[in-house]
Amino acid sequence: MQALRNSEKTRILAPTAGQLWEEGKDEKGRYAGGKWGGRYLRAPDIYFRVLQQAGDRLVRLGEVAEVRFGIKTGANDFFYLEVLPYRPVCPCCREVHPEALIKEEEAAYRERGEAPPEGALVAVRNEAGWEGYLEAGSLRPIIKSYREWADDPDRVPSPRLFVYAKGNHSDAYLRHGEETAIPLRTSVGARSPWWKLSPLTPPTAIVPAGVDREYLFLPNQKGFLIDKRLYGLFHVEPVVVRLMNTALFKLSLEVLVRTGLGGGLADFTVYEYKQGLLLNPKLLPDPDAEATDTQVAKILGLNDQERRELLLALEQLIRERVSRANT
Repeated sequence: MQALRNSEKTRILAPTAGQLWEEGKDEKGRYAGGKWGGRYLRAPDIYFRVLQQAGDRLVRLGEVAEVRFGIKTGANDFFYLEVLPYRPVCPCCREVHPEALIKEEEAAYRERGEAPPEGALVAVRNEAGWEGYLEAGSLRPIIKSYREWADDPDRVPSPRLFVYAKGNHSDAYLRHGEETAIPLRTSVGARSPWWKLSPLTPPTAIVPAGVDREYLFLPNQKGFLIDKRLYGLFHVEPVVVRLMNTALFKLSLEVLVRTGLGGGLADFTVYEYKQGLLLNPKLLPDPDAEATDTQVAKILGLNDQERRELLLALEQLIRERVSRANT
């Protein structure tokens, strides 16, 4: 798309109704609405030059990956637990279970890439303060903080999610939930049964809902579950995740940023992630190799100056977003 007028103070673009329609379609071909306000008002000139030159060599993330919310429990104080470093008195049996796993012992299994025996008891406390024991088969590690996980993706996250697996103590915990009116909460009651969470399939890769100064997208190599504050990519090839870490994809997201959020945070929806643009993975000569900005620029026919402009434009938009929040 060429600018009808482009000066230091004014830029006039004339997208056709057909172009706006195409930009607003979802992966099923239905019109879902476009973010033209951000794209056409905030996007730098280099963005449009790249789009024009790239033609059909770009795809939306939603075309090559399924993007979904993490797990919404509706009652984190019941479903989220931590493994205790000691063995409390069991509220079910009224005794201490000396054979139960405590924090260090349970973690040793996880760090070896193993799950503890399903029937083994684990000493736990939920976010409401309840302490007791649950069968290991009812506990799964879950990521709540993207930043903490991204610092060390191999480290097992500390929260445990209650995913009911049959056992005397897990049965008793369900009764405790019913006695404390967990099923009566509107955020829980729509599920049948109320304690059954989904999706319990780990995503192939994880992306944050909020981005500060640095975009970083990583594969979920250890197969952890994720909290609703994170988004998961499913049915996606590893090369797609690598292409998401290039400047072109990041810039295509940055032009969609909604302003006015605390600390200059860029807060993205699932829909906005699906709209992100990246090089068609099929155009890479080696899908197992690293995907770099230089490689993407070469395939799109960009020269060194245009590649640098793309990087500078991304940095400028991020600076402006953060500085606006600090003024």
